[in-house]
Amino acid sequence: MVHFADMTDEERFSRLEHKAAETRKMLFGALLLAKEVWKEDLFRRREGLEIMEAMEKAEESFADKSQPDRFKRIEQTMEVINRRAKSIFDLMSYISKYGRPV
Repeated sequence: MVHFADMTDEERFSRLEHKAAETRKMLFGALLLAKEVWKEDLFRRREGLEIMEAMEKAEESFADKSQPDRFKRIEQTMEVINRRAKSIFDLMSYISKYGRPV
């Protein structure tokens, strides 16, 4: 196994791109799961509806894989990660405030 420090900059950047893409995909799955589990509870309050709307926007966000500039591509990927993670954090805050589903 090659250690990160022994890799070329190209290999290191490719590895970072891959990790960012995997994180983006896992957060997408977490959003889908959370939305399904908490859907009924979120529809009960205005605040919940706002969180649901933010979660749906986060689901729809994407990174343009055809972007030729690799730095812009990874920047977009990190923006998607940030948006999805924030949605999950907001949901967890909502859950801690209003309780668990029935």
